[in-house]
Amino acid sequence: MILHMDLDSFFVSAHRIYDKSLLNKPVVVVKRNDKEIFQNQKHEVLNLNEGAFTGDIIVSKEKYDKSYFLENGKIRGIVVTSSYEARALGIKTGTTLKEALEIYPDLIVLLPDYRMYHTLSYKLKLFLKKHIPQIEQYSIDEFFGDVRGWVEEGDVLDFAYNLKREIKERFDLPISIGISRAKWIAKLATSFAKPEGVYKVDDIYGFIKDIPVEKFPGIGKRIEKKLKQRGILTLKDVLQNRDYLYSWGKPGIILYKRIAGEDNEEVKEREGRKSIGISRRFDPVYSREELIRRVYILCRYLSFLIAKKKVNPTFYYLKIRYKSGKKSKAHKRVFRIFNELLLKEIMRELFIKADSEEESVISIALSLAKFKEVSNLFDYETDYKLKNLNQAINKIRFKYGVGSIIGADEI
Repeated sequence: MILHMDLDSFFVSAHRIYDKSLLNKPVVVVKRNDKEIFQNQKHEVLNLNEGAFTGDIIVSKEKYDKSYFLENGKIRGIVVTSSYEARALGIKTGTTLKEALEIYPDLIVLLPDYRMYHTLSYKLKLFLKKHIPQIEQYSIDEFFGDVRGWVEEGDVLDFAYNLKREIKERFDLPISIGISRAKWIAKLATSFAKPEGVYKVDDIYGFIKDIPVEKFPGIGKRIEKKLKQRGILTLKDVLQNRDYLYSWGKPGIILYKRIAGEDNEEVKEREGRKSIGISRRFDPVYSREELIRRVYILCRYLSFLIAKKKVNPTFYYLKIRYKSGKKSKAHKRVFRIFNELLLKEIMRELFIKADSEEESVISIALSLAKFKEVSNLFDYETDYKLKNLNQAINKIRFKYGVGSIIGADEI
């Protein structure tokens, strides 16, 4: 059987370990737009965890108080995690802090502590590896575990309950566990186990038949709309429309098999990263000069992450999101030896190419992929020198921080 383990309200639960006054109260962890990275502040890179939705994370070393959420007399911030007591009031992930305080003025508001979250997640992963032969970290607060051949199917419920109890005793963290012979059905089952429960699925068809399509992991708004336009409202309906899903090609076949519990996907350690990226959302900015400066700053951090992974990207990608909600993107394939100056040059070019709207921008995302060693004869000598310079610069950054050396174009 396969276990899916999901920490309940992880960020809030982590704070409750060290502050018992937060127990049984409406509590939220709130994040503001990522303006700090564009200011002259100290940051560090955390990379304890690897998963489908977690990896390197850049956090500020600055300390803040509650005034952090105030700007020009306005309350700013988005809820990233809410306690179950807050959820009962209608306050959930994605709620603005202003809306949350209107719902419940006495709400307890906490700043994120990503260093604490990643450390706890890493320690839990090490613990799980001692108890389950095959572990896969899916996100900072989610893990899959394969206990086939390790625990008899008739004993798996007791095993899960004991595991949940040990995690609570050792880490003081509540966790919910879904169990099934199929990986993604186990993940779906966890939503029925919450909070702090265990839910085992024996009859997959009987379990899924009345569940709305949007509840299945991996079905987002676009796929939900596509299915519902076809009259496919429940997971049972999906199973009755096999040919339609298969007509989508590989993505549809994979989705159908996951819903049917026929995917046979393994639980395994994440393989090497196929891409490395960085993105930041911020208050609307119109100045193109300032936006390009922010692109350069993101390039510095991205260059640092590439240096840590020791890879050579050949695919460069940039995406812009505008205040209106519109998006624009550009990409380029470049077979050259990677260095920070080259990265800045290409991303500036891609920003100018992608910037199709005469309006303010609220986020920029950069990504690098298709890692491959290359040797471009025309640029080799220049690139090789810049690569050596890059290595020398990042050697200093590894020791003193990613902000210890910055380019003049970032000021």
